Amino acid sequence: MKAYIQTDKYGNYYNVNAYVANDGFQTLGWETEKYFSVDELTDNDPESLIVGGIGNVRKRLKQFGIKRPSNEIDYPKELEKYLGRKVWASTIEEIFYNDQNWNVFIKPKKETKKFAGTVVKQYKDFIGLVDKDNPTEIWCSEIVSFKTEWRCFIRYGEILDIRQYKGVWDSKLDLDVVKSAVEDFKNSPASYALDFGIDENNRMKLVEVNDGHSLGTYGISATNYAKFLSARWAELTKTKDYADF
Repeated sequence: MKAYIQTDKYGNYYNVNAYVANDGFQTLGWETEKYFSVDELTDNDPESLIVGGIGNVRKRLKQFGIKRPSNEIDYPKELEKYLGRKVWASTIEEIFYNDQNWNVFIKPKKETKKFAGTVVKQYKDFIGLVDKDNPTEIWCSEIVSFKTEWRCFIRYGEILDIRQYKGVWDSKLDLDVVKSAVEDFKNSPASYALDFGIDENNRMKLVEVNDGHSLGTYGISATNYAKFLSARWAELTKTKDYADF
């Protein structure tokens, strides 16, 4: 079993996620090796997992001829009841040309790296986002002010860990709601994250869902992080998950 861990051009782990992943895979008994660019890898074994940014991981999958769904998970139909707000698909251009549509939160639906999720309330908020020749598909959401947020790491239909990453330290997460969402998400990937939050009225809502192939650690233990990444990589590459224990 082998895991390639991304570094910067100086050979240092590209961020804390890479460092933790390296520790986790080594603890599990895997061989690890550093890389800077996926283009330099000569290993053609899809069982050899790579840890890195979304771009590198997806590029590696593409090198193996593996096609992912064009859309991100984000807001699964099965979990709509947990959103607690209206969420719909549109394009930036459609929103921009009618100011009645402004005052919403938007994020890319397909091209995740095109821009970070943001609230658009006025003309200047659209600067650099509108491309009339190539309309950008987006998710739109009614604005919610979350005072506390948690990331729930899910692996093989079970809660692996939950980490608070924002907000008020004494907020309470309703674990039964998380368990219910996990149960309702029948078409879930082998590993993914449910981000839940508490709004200003102390109502718990699903923030979004994230694919497990390239996520931050948020304080999860090294071995659990390695197991989390391994589960999704094995599913995507249709190989054996050697960390499935």
